[in-house]
Order: sequence, then C-alpha cells, then structure tokens
Amino acid sequence: MNRLWCSLSQMLRRSAAPQRLLHWCSSSAPRVTPSTVLPRRFRWYHDPRKATAATAIGLGAAALAACEVVPCTNRCHLVVYSRQGERDLGDSLFAAELKSIHRHRMVDPHHPDSIRVRLIAERIIHAANRGLGIYDSRDAPLLRVTRKGKKPWAPQPHTRHLHGLNGSWELVLARHTSANAMYAPGGKLLVFTGLLDYFKTDGEIAFALAHEVGHIIARHQADIGHSVWLPDFLRRIFLQRMEIEADRIGILLLAAAGFHPDHALAVAKKYATIAGGYSVWKQILDTTHPHPRDRLARLSEIKTMEEALELYNEANAMDKVTEKYFSGNPGMSIADENGISKFEK
Repeated sequence: MNRLWCSLSQMLRRSAAPQRLLHWCSSSAPRVTPSTVLPRRFRWYHDPRKATAATAIGLGAAALAACEVVPCTNRCHLVVYSRQGERDLGDSLFAAELKSIHRHRMVDPHHPDSIRVRLIAERIIHAANRGLGIYDSRDAPLLRVTRKGKKPWAPQPHTRHLHGLNGSWELVLARHTSANAMYAPGGKLLVFTGLLDYFKTDGEIAFALAHEVGHIIARHQADIGHSVWLPDFLRRIFLQRMEIEADRIGILLLAAAGFHPDHALAVAKKYATIAGGYSVWKQILDTTHPHPRDRLARLSEIKTMEEALELYNEANAMDKVTEKYFSGNPGMSIADENGISKFEK
C-alpha cells in the first residue's frame, strides 16, 4: 500500500511540473499574488521596496554612528572627521596661515599685550576643562547647568576630542588691524592686535577668545556643514548656525571663567556698529556670519542669561574661596622659540 501511494505521488509531481512551467512562461499564466509560490532563487533584495527600506535603515544607522551631541547646546550634528584627522587638519591650517600670511607679524610673546592675551586665554581654557569635566568628570558645571531637565538615558555630550589638549593649546598674537580672532582644530588660536585696539576690557577680549574656543568645543571644522560639496547657500546657513552656537558656548565659558556675561553683549553691540546694515539677500547669499544684531538677540535670551549668571556666581564664589585658602595659578604657559604660546595644565 505504501509503495502504491509513493508511486502515485511521484506521478502527480511529474505531471504538475510542466503545468507550473507553463504558468510561469506563458502569457495566459494566472496572476501572481502573495500566496503564489515563487521560484526558489527569489530573495528579499529582489523586491525594490524591501531593498529601499534596507538601504534607508543602513544609512540611518551609519548617520547615527557619526552623530555627536554638542556640549552646552545639546545639538546632535554629523561629523565627517575622526578626532585625529581633525587635529591633523588643524595643524596644517594653522601652520599654513602663519607661514603664508602672518609669519613676519607675530608679536613677541614677552610683550605686555601677548602676556595679557595669554593670561585671559588661560582663564577661558581652564574654565572649559573644568566646566566640561576634562579635569574631573564629577565636577562639570557647564554640563550640569545646560543639561537640566534632560533624561538620564539621553545621549551625552561629546568631549573626548578635548582630552589630551592640555599641552597642545597654542596662541599667536599677530599685528593686524582686523578686530578679530581665528581658530583651528586642536587648540590653535590666532588673535589680531586690532582686537585689542577696539575692545579695551579684559571681559570683551575674553568673550572673543571664548567664542573661538566654542568652535573648537563644538567641533565645527569637522561638522558636515563645512563640507565643500554642499551648495553655497546651504553651506552659509550651516556656518551661520555655527556662529550662533559658538556665541552661546562662548558666553557660558565667559561666565564660568569669572567674567560677567554683560561683556558678551557689549562685544555684540560694538560689532553691530562695525557691520552696519545687512540686506536680506546679503544675509542669505553673501555672508557666513549672522548680523551682530541677530547675535545680540540670541545672547540676550532669558535662558542663556540665566545659565550664564548661574555659572558666573559659582565662579566668583570659588574665586573667593581660592583666594582665601589657596595660592598659585591653575595653569601655566610657556612660549617656544617661534613666539607661540603653549598652555599646560
């Protein structure tokens, strides 16, 4: 009986095979439905919808892996350089800027102006290292103040690129009429003497330096917004947003270093007089910096000023304790034979 059943099954399979082949090859084949038996070689990636979904998931996972949270602003941004790649880029940019343009304009590091700028920069850098937990992860007032209300499981700000920079911070004061300063990744700062001519107080100079340090903290040079393959108008939008972000980080650093936040507002007001008026088209198509009036409005926001004042009051309280019970500088600086000031912990 079993043999008879087996032989009948084989006959049925043989007779059905040509019919299935006819269905797949002839124009009169029945309509394919999800329940229709598909060929054995069919795979999920043969379906365009599934392949597109899988590609989107893969790209999303790659983007998440490259995303980092900016300290103090908690913005998630996409970076296109590794930490070492960013430092190498900063070294090359800084060296090229000095050698090609400002090689013969560098001010003696023992000049009073150089010493003044270096001491102000030391306070800003020390406030950044302490405030972001570089010295001690348990003592990070900048992160504590700016992450109030955040869930414990929320992504943490990225500060690993700042570790190991204690002996790598470099500052150059160059003779130039521009009331400006520049930065390069890896702790490189270039300050022009025109900044000292236009901004007279230490607090105003401190905010200009804190703004540049804010760029370094936020890894703006590694941000996808700096990519040259972006359209010009879109790239300008990204760069303007970075300037606003560096302002916010800068005013918090300024306060954490013991300077009153009002100095930041004074700098924005003075820059507004230099800049004059921006047309709408220039703002959109012709400049990488937002108008100082817009920057002043952002700096004056209630939340930003409240956080800055909290950091300022804490820094002043600590200074009083330090002056009473301790002595000495939190950091020291040395100048090499090229006139470049290097900062050490």
